[in-house]
Parts: sequence; structure tokens; C-alpha cells
Amino acid sequence: MKRAPVSLALAAVLSVLGALAPAARAATLPLAGDSLYALPPEAAVRRALQAMPQLRLGAMNEELAATEQARLNAGPYEWIARAGTSQRRVAGVERFREHEWGLERGVRWFGKADQDRAIGEQGMTLAAAQRADVWHEACRTLMQDWYSALRAQAVLQRLGEQHALVQQLKAVAERRVKAGDSPALEVLQADTELRRSEALVEQARQDVAQALALLSATYQQLPAPAPTGLPEPRTASETMPAQVSRITQDNHELDLAQAEAQLYQLKARRAASERTPDPTIALRATRERDGQERTVGLSVSIPLPGQVRASEASAATVRARMAEERARQVEAKVQLDAQRVVAEERHSHQVWASLRAVAEQSARQAQLMERAYQSGESSLSDALLSRRQALEAALAAQTAQINALAASARVQLDAHALWSID
Repeated sequence: MKRAPVSLALAAVLSVLGALAPAARAATLPLAGDSLYALPPEAAVRRALQAMPQLRLGAMNEELAATEQARLNAGPYEWIARAGTSQRRVAGVERFREHEWGLERGVRWFGKADQDRAIGEQGMTLAAAQRADVWHEACRTLMQDWYSALRAQAVLQRLGEQHALVQQLKAVAERRVKAGDSPALEVLQADTELRRSEALVEQARQDVAQALALLSATYQQLPAPAPTGLPEPRTASETMPAQVSRITQDNHELDLAQAEAQLYQLKARRAASERTPDPTIALRATRERDGQERTVGLSVSIPLPGQVRASEASAATVRARMAEERARQVEAKVQLDAQRVVAEERHSHQVWASLRAVAEQSARQAQLMERAYQSGESSLSDALLSRRQALEAALAAQTAQINALAASARVQLDAHALWSID
């Protein structure tokens, strides 16, 4: 019995999404999640997302990438100043004070400075891709939580209506028993069904409270959802290949994997260039024999490369190949996920259309059975059974409706037509 309330709420939520889906698919019109999919206003969504810790960390990560870029542009070497003093003793001669000064610095050559700048720029690109991917995942989670709350509210609303109908049937049973037209057992049956309905309503209230508490605690900038005026889902106007192409051509997860692979490629080339060590250029000046002799000189020192540099270059190459392989895996995953969500949109719409017809027929049958009972043409147990079957059919149809709307909203979200970080 617990699944029924959840199904109803989901149905209500997806119903909202359905109305939004048609407008979302119109390429010439901007999407409005609040009017097309019963989502919260976009401004409120953006404020809620920007206040989330993972999004704040994403912004800090971009700041960190900017400082790393500045470090790479400056290079690993700094000026080194040297100074020294000494005393010279010559047998039979006076003592002399001598001084020495020096200034030296390592120099990146063979295009290493340009390579470092390219790594810094790619690091900024990677940080932006990471933040965009976190934003997109946060949007998915927000959408799921929002629809869960709407689903719970819709379940409560449907069960409340059912509870009111059972109360009416019980009142009819009591009148018929008093009039001697029905046995006293019918009042007991109606009371049992009423208690069962009350339990379901109480469970639905608890589910609504929990869902709203999750929303208010996680997304403090969002208004409370209202499961009213939920639109119907509509079929997709684009072909499946066109929808899949929209999702895969602009995908944060794929952009992130490709940016990471490019960064590792740049680092591998930089590590390979380190096989040729950088020189250190030093300017040296001395003052000897109390200034009687003065010297100025220039020196260049170059480390002799060894196995360590070669090993580091080989390891960087392996890491670059691994990143390329991960990017190919992500590309295949993104393609499959896009095909799945697009197919789910179409399949869920077909399921909803079928279950809606069943729900409408079950509702008509329940109404006929209730009239037949009130006129004494059927028993209370038949009327209660018919009403319960109508409720189950309505719950199934509403769940299918929400699933269809959620699938349409997911397609638009993954295609960056809804709540895009840009």
C-alpha cells in the first residue's frame, strides 16, 4: 500500500513536466521550466544551486586553477642572490679583505615556457568543465527531489479524495441498514475500508512532510511545490537521432573527460621536454686584495640528465594514454545514456497513454457501481472493490504520467535546453 501514494505523487509531478515538454521542444522559443514542467522558477533554481556547497567548491576550484596558471606562467625558477666575504693572508705581507657577489637564475628553454602557459590555460578549461559537470549533476538531483515532493503531495491529494468517497459510502450504508434495506455487515465493511483509507492518508502525510523537509534543508532558496495544474506529457517533435545528437554534442561529462585527456597530453609533452635540462645562468663579481683586483664573470651550469627524467617522461606518457582511454569510455557511455533517455521519453509516453485509458474506464465502472449500490442493485463489497480498483488504476496512470514528464524534462536538461550553467 505504501507504493500507491508514491506513485500518485510521481504522477502529479510528471504531469507538470508534460506541459512543459512541448514548449521545451520548440527550438524557436525559450524554455521555462516553471511553466512547461511545473518546476520552480529558474531564478530560484539558480540561487539554490549557487548556494550549495559543491557549487561553491566548484567556483573555488576555478580560482585555484587561476592561481596555478599564474604559477606556471611565472615558471619554477627564481632569482638567487649570493654574497660572501673572506680574508686573504700572505706570508710576510699584510692581510687583505675580499668580497664576492653573485646573481643567478634558471632559464626555461626549447619552448618550455610556452608549454607551461598552455598547461595553465588547459587547467582553467578543466576547472570550468568540472564546475559545469557538478552543476549539471546538481540540477539532476534537484529535479528528482522536486518531483519526489510533488509526487508525495499528489498522492496525498488523491488519497484524500478517496477517503472522502469512502466516507460517503459508509454514510449510505448506515442509512440503508437503518432502513432495513441492507445487512449490518455492510456498515462493518465500510468502517474497515474507512480505517484503511485513513491509514493510507496518514502515511501520505508523513511522506509529504519528509519530502518537503528534504527540499527546505537542501535547497533553501526554493519555494514549496504545489501539485496543481499539472500538464499532460506530449510526444517528442524531434527524431531520436536529432535528440541524441543534441545531448552528445554538448555534454559536460564528455567535455570534462576530453579536457582531462588534453591536459595529460600537454603534461606528457612537457615531461618529455624535461629530458633536456634547463641551464642556470649566473653573473659573478669579486673584489680581491682590498680592491686591488676586481673581476666580473658569467657562468652557465646545466645538469646532466639521468634515468629519473626518462622515467618521469615515460610515466607521463602512460598517464596521458590512460586519460585518452577514459575519454573514449565516457564517450561511449554518454552515447548510450543519451539513447536510453530519449527512448525512455517515447516509451513512457506510450505507457501513460495506455494506463490513462484504463484509469478512465475504471473510474466510470466505479461510479456505476456506486450508483448501483445506492439504488440497491449491488452490494457494498462490490462497490468498495470497484472503488479500490479505480484508485489503483488512477495511481498507475498518474505514475506513468509523471514518468513521461520526468523523461521529457531529463532530455531537455541533458541537452542543456533547461537550467544551463551558461
